[in-house]
Amino acid sequence: MNDRRFFSPRLSLPATAACAPGSAQRLQHRPSALLMAVFSAGLCSAPAVAASISPQPGAAEKPSVSRAAGPARQYDIPASSLADALYRFAAEAGVVVVFDASLVQGHRTQGLKGRYDIMAAFSVLLAGTSLEAVSSPAGGLMVRQRAASRPGDAADEDNDRNALVPQLQHLPRVAVQGNALPTVQRLDRAMLRHLPALNGDLTSQLKLNPNIQYSEGQLASYTGGEIAPAEISIHGSKPYQNEILLDGVSAMNDLDPGLKITPSSPEFVPGASQALAVDSSVLCEVEVRDASVSAEYGRFTGGVVDARLCSARKSFGGSVAVGYTSSDWTHVFIDPARRAEFEASSNADMQPKFRKWTYKTTVEGRPSEQWGILASVVRRQSDIPLRRFTTDNSTSTESREVTQQRRQDTLVLKTDFTPAGGIHKADLSLVYAPSDNRYFIEDFRNSDYTLQSGGLSLSGRWESRWEPVTVTHQLSYSATSQSRRSDADYYRNWRWSTDKNWGDPTERVPTSGEGAWGDVDQGLKAMAYKVKAAFKPIATGALQHRVSTGLELRHQEAEYERLKAQHYYLVASNLPTSGAISRCTRADGSVDTDACSATASINRQVGQYFTQQITYNAGRFDLAADAFSAFLEDEIRWKTLKLRAGLRADKDTLTDQVNTAPRLALTWQPMDTLLLDLGASRYVGRSLFAYALQEKIHTLQVTQTRSGTLTWGKAVQALPLNRLDAMKTPHDDELTAGLVFAPAWLGGPLSLRVTDRDGKDQVVKRVVTKQTACNGNSCYIYTNDGRSRTRDWTLSWSSATAFKTGPVVTRWWMAVNKSEVRSNYSTYADNYSTDKVNDVIVQYDGQFIRYSDIPADNYNRPWTFRLGAMSSLPAYHLTISHLLRVRDRYQQMLSTGTTDYQGSTVDVYQRAQLPRSLAVDTVIHWEPRVRGDERLQIKLTLENLTNRKNKTTVSDTYATYERGRSVALEVGYEF
Repeated sequence: MNDRRFFSPRLSLPATAACAPGSAQRLQHRPSALLMAVFSAGLCSAPAVAASISPQPGAAEKPSVSRAAGPARQYDIPASSLADALYRFAAEAGVVVVFDASLVQGHRTQGLKGRYDIMAAFSVLLAGTSLEAVSSPAGGLMVRQRAASRPGDAADEDNDRNALVPQLQHLPRVAVQGNALPTVQRLDRAMLRHLPALNGDLTSQLKLNPNIQYSEGQLASYTGGEIAPAEISIHGSKPYQNEILLDGVSAMNDLDPGLKITPSSPEFVPGASQALAVDSSVLCEVEVRDASVSAEYGRFTGGVVDARLCSARKSFGGSVAVGYTSSDWTHVFIDPARRAEFEASSNADMQPKFRKWTYKTTVEGRPSEQWGILASVVRRQSDIPLRRFTTDNSTSTESREVTQQRRQDTLVLKTDFTPAGGIHKADLSLVYAPSDNRYFIEDFRNSDYTLQSGGLSLSGRWESRWEPVTVTHQLSYSATSQSRRSDADYYRNWRWSTDKNWGDPTERVPTSGEGAWGDVDQGLKAMAYKVKAAFKPIATGALQHRVSTGLELRHQEAEYERLKAQHYYLVASNLPTSGAISRCTRADGSVDTDACSATASINRQVGQYFTQQITYNAGRFDLAADAFSAFLEDEIRWKTLKLRAGLRADKDTLTDQVNTAPRLALTWQPMDTLLLDLGASRYVGRSLFAYALQEKIHTLQVTQTRSGTLTWGKAVQALPLNRLDAMKTPHDDELTAGLVFAPAWLGGPLSLRVTDRDGKDQVVKRVVTKQTACNGNSCYIYTNDGRSRTRDWTLSWSSATAFKTGPVVTRWWMAVNKSEVRSNYSTYADNYSTDKVNDVIVQYDGQFIRYSDIPADNYNRPWTFRLGAMSSLPAYHLTISHLLRVRDRYQQMLSTGTTDYQGSTVDVYQRAQLPRSLAVDTVIHWEPRVRGDERLQIKLTLENLTNRKNKTTVSDTYATYERGRSVALEVGYEF
């Protein structure tokens, strides 16, 4: 079966270096030295970069070269199979090479040593074969059988070496498109495959990015069984105010992303910032845009994570893989004060045991050069055994061990079509990513429930490259959920008795609970259309303009539905000692078995009955919203200056406001190796449906009471618990300045940037009293009283060259970040006190300051250092990747009481200084060839390789830590 390879490399230029003289020769003859080289790959730091290489300054732009031969570069490719040599040449030259695996199978090449332009290099690589390199209709170069030759023609074979060079020299002009340099902000396919991310989700892959911080609980030792995507903050923003795009379609949760798991909420379902939790193995490129973001992008105040789904590359092929890790392969650090509680855990906050499995399958094909299709399926599953009850009760079968489960699926179908010689191209993407997470209520029987999230995204894109303008249309549809399914439609907590005996009678207050919180559906459907027009550059005098414009229309429909009534029984009271009621018999002779038990409860001589019933009735609420966005941007060039001036306008019917966001970015390139830039931008966030839906949810509740009788009284309907006032859309104002320095001797671009963000009108929830239209005369009201201030200094470097150390070729990435984040709230879902609204004086670390000046209590490490290395040994089909992360001491805020300030009582907060954390993550990826292009895939991931004990929080009684050394193994087969 033919296997057509579409190899799209990144700019990967060669260099030579050695850690010690003669290292290459020793490694060839000593296996022990090879082993040491494997585990130290990327750790030698004395490379000598070829002086003739000039990396492209300004890595933010995609360089392109349009010439017949391409630039001359130095190569050192050893003799090998032709397929392997073409892979390496494409990577180092930065060209797109297309070839059929069956065509090059069995061919070898003498290698390529010396300085060559692109076409001359091909003449050497293909010498002795009947193959030629020609221009590909899709761009780049295609290796094919020479038209004048026939396979097996001996005469032609004899003349190949002499005939090939002049033939190649007369090829038509070739547009060689070099893809953007992979950096700490732009991950290519190789980085996504090889950099450490044990959990495998998209956001966990972004650990190299200096402007991203993770939640302090992300790697907690207590919850090693979780597989949910990592929550990230970009420049201090809340995780739900980023924008994650999958092939241009938003994967964010617009329903209720800030609400987390609440153990006693029948009405609300917890959510996460991402609506679609896709596995990173289906992605081929991810770029993070976090400063001077183009006006094309909106609906965020943090940053944009732009991810591209993989397209088919082979004529036919695929892969299968199975991965595994468990608590037995993970070192868990637990404070001795909580060790016994942890080992006997009965809730999801502490997970002493877990087993995680990953199953992956991909099939791809290109029936023709113009058309390709890819299908990929990934399942991640975690099983977490827990005890159902907090204490031992060996007499009850209800206290057995129960296994909670987390499951995430990712199904991707993508097809692309590029007609030969045409001006159009199209692609169609389908992503189906449901998640089912099973829980139970601690110390309750019949309490299992499942949280369902995720859903479907379907997108079609059509691009037309007309002479004056390139127009792109995209139509998308998505349907996501944030729902719950329960085993029971009742909830009651009995006093322990011989009739209600599944609880523990030895507790201080013995009870036996049963039931759950009922079935709730929350869903969001969205239909969107985007069009963008990018005009060819035009000149007006000395100025050159590149104009782009576009608009987006979005229609969203949200719903909340309780599928059936759920009964919540409260206040267990004593039954009378005589009469029919003492036997739970009603006046009409029927027996109340739902909320009454005639059996004497423990330490009492009478039975029990519940005197309050809250019924959450079945019901449904719908809410629709329309949004309109438009942008206009002009990139103006004059000599070495470039000004990108853009304006974006957004309007949605949730707030009924028009928000404008100007975007300015000025760039000056005084020399080839230096680029300076300044930027001033406004970013407008998203409005969430939670604000409006929660106003109606509480009205489904009715309350009934009874006393001395088994007949329920009149039902009293609840008033709204929330009230929605006029709101503004949150926004951040940004000032940024930076430089990119890229001399040849540095081996890659060095970027320095300072970013200042001022967050305003951010949404918070506060309690307002004396509200007669609300339940209990008080309401939760969403307001725009939230504020934040962030300043980030970042220094990053990405190698533009592949550094060579003996047989090892290594790419490097380095990033340092200094961050200061101040925020007067955590999320919109937390209650916001009047003191915070009024920004009162508090005492913090011995000083009296305004509450808003207290540092943020999460996503706020003062500085971080990140170092990544991806090393390959091509002769051994081995890739070793390392990621070192050092995070500065973390300042945790602890409330310690009150004190007097100028005659008033103020709150006191103390700063708890947590130690610096360090972690080394490693991936060893071995891909031995089995037959032809079929390969075995063995991937070993080790997080926190040195088993460092990193403390994350402290309290008066115990401390919490990150997980220690964690190991995961994945075995697969690629064909």
